[in-house]
Amino acid sequence: MAPNDFLDARLDELKQGAFSRRALADFGTQLWRSARASAAARPDLRRELSWVRWLGLAASLVVGAGMVAAGAPVAPALAAPVIWWLVLCAWVSVELGLVRHPITGAPSPAIGPANVMTLYRGWAAAPILVLGLALPRPSVLWVVLSILAGLTDLIDGTVAVRLHHESRLGRLLDPVLDAFFFSATAIGLAHFGLLPAWVAALVVFRYFLPVFGGLALLFVRGRSLPVAHTPWGQRSTFAVSVSLLVTWMSSLLRLPVQVLLALYALTVLTMTLALLSILQRSRDQRSRDQRRGAP
Repeated sequence: MAPNDFLDARLDELKQGAFSRRALADFGTQLWRSARASAAARPDLRRELSWVRWLGLAASLVVGAGMVAAGAPVAPALAAPVIWWLVLCAWVSVELGLVRHPITGAPSPAIGPANVMTLYRGWAAAPILVLGLALPRPSVLWVVLSILAGLTDLIDGTVAVRLHHESRLGRLLDPVLDAFFFSATAIGLAHFGLLPAWVAALVVFRYFLPVFGGLALLFVRGRSLPVAHTPWGQRSTFAVSVSLLVTWMSSLLRLPVQVLLALYALTVLTMTLALLSILQRSRDQRSRDQRRGAP
C-alpha cells in the first residue's frame, strides 16, 4: 500500500513533540479534522455508510433476540452486537478518507460489499464470543454466524477486485477484524471443551501480535506502514480456518485424535512462519528506510 503522506507528516510532528500531552492532543485534533474533511468531500460515502449502519443495527437486534432464545443472558445478548456494530461503523466513519485505491490513491467508487463483508466478520466476533462463553455447547446460531463469517474471509478480496472496490480502508480493516473473529471463535471452541486452550491462546497471539506490534511500530518509526498480505499469512489463516471448522465437526463426527493433533501441529507451524514473515518484512522495510536516510 502506498505511503500516507498526511499521516507521515503528523507522525513526524508527534515524534518531534516527544509524544507530549500537547503533541498527542494536536495529533488527535489534526486527524479528526482530516477525517471530517474527507467525509464532507464524499457525501455519497456518508449516505452509503448510513444505510449500512441502520441495516446492521436491525440485523444485530434480530441476532440478539436469537441469542436470548438460544439461552444467552439477556443483557449481553442484546447489547453486545448492537454496541460493537456502532463502534465498527464509527471507525469506518472516521476512516472514509481511506476509501481510495491502495496503490494509486485514486478515490474508490464506494465502500462496497467487500468492506461490508469484512465488517460483518469483525462484528460476528461479538455474538460468537457471547454465545461461546454463555452456552455449554455450540448452538445452531453460533455455527451459522461462524461459518458465514469464515466464508467472507475467502471471498471479500475477490469481490473487491471484481467490483474495482479495492481500498486502503479494506487493507486496514481486514487484519484487525480477522483478529477479533478468529480469536472469538477459538475462545468459544475452547470453552466448549473442543479446542485445547493452548491452541486457542496461540490463535489469539497470532492475530493480535501483528495488530499491536504494527501500532507500536507506527509510532516508533513515525511513518505509515505498508499493509499487505504475506503468502504465509494467507496460508496461516487458511490453516486456522480449517482447524476451527474441523474442531467443531469433531463434536458431530468421531474423528481420530491423531487427525486433530496433526492439524493443530500444521496450524502452529503456519502461524509461526506467518509471524516470522511479518518480522522479516519489518526488518526489510527498516533497511530500505535507512538506505533512504529515513528515521
